Amino acid sequence: MKKREYPKTVLRKKLIKYAFWTGFVLVLFLSIVAIVRVGNATAKDNSMQQVDQKVNHAASEGAQSFAQNFASQYFNWQNTDEGRKNRMERLQPYLAKGLNEQAGLVFDGMEWNSRLTKSQVWNVEETGKDTALITLRVQHILKKLPPPDPAAVAEAQKNNTEPPKATEESAGPYEKDFVIPIKTDGKSFVVYKIPYFVAPAKKPQITSDSTIDENSKIQDPKLQEEITSSLNTFFKVYTTGTQEELSYYVKGNEIQTMTGIITFKKVKNTVIKASTSSNEYQVYANVIFQENQSKAQVMYPYQLMLVKQDNRWFVKEMKNQ
Repeated sequence: MKKREYPKTVLRKKLIKYAFWTGFVLVLFLSIVAIVRVGNATAKDNSMQQVDQKVNHAASEGAQSFAQNFASQYFNWQNTDEGRKNRMERLQPYLAKGLNEQAGLVFDGMEWNSRLTKSQVWNVEETGKDTALITLRVQHILKKLPPPDPAAVAEAQKNNTEPPKATEESAGPYEKDFVIPIKTDGKSFVVYKIPYFVAPAKKPQITSDSTIDENSKIQDPKLQEEITSSLNTFFKVYTTGTQEELSYYVKGNEIQTMTGIITFKKVKNTVIKASTSSNEYQVYANVIFQENQSKAQVMYPYQLMLVKQDNRWFVKEMKNQ
């Protein structure tokens, strides 16, 4: 059959119509894609803004680092005119506008110089949506160089001998709890109130629960001998063998060797209890090791799950009490 031929005018109209609808569909598709992208971006921005509004940056890790950096400048000073000026300049980037230039420290009657030796974040307390109190436990040492005794200097001059020299005195380190009020604009931080010392928190009245409970322990001398012997072998390989050698005595891959770190000495005070599964036993034991470098001995309490298979003992679980 002969293929139908369209007149040129009809063919031109069809091409224009096809191009129009193709372009229309393409523009519609791109518009939808753009709208979806804008909507997703807006939703993401709103979500991030909501998260930012909920997070108090004054209590963040960045604020804690800022507080420690501030303390390193606060507790370092030289008790001279130049030293006081230098400290004031070093504190300036940390302090809110209008706050005392020395952050509350008064040099009248000061006798000592100071140097910070250590600081740790001890507590963080949010006091508002953009404020927090960051408590540091700091250590600093004090030093001074008092002039020699005037009478001794005069005596040396009288006798035409070398005068005595000043001898530096030091005190500390002193440990103190130091509270730093922090405020943020969401990007950076300032100390917005005078920092201050507080009394250290009292030691909590907490009793150790690492003692071995001997209730319902198994009284079986033969079983006791077997398990003690297997533990001696296990701990020896645990501290001197390779991971492959240790795999012959354990079930699973969680237990890693301590070769080169500590050396096994002996097992003592074992308490054996039955488990919910047959041929499994819960074992509590104090184990003595020797630290390889210092040769100091340490005793660790362990809780182990032992299982017997094919007349062999395996350590299924082990954890420090």
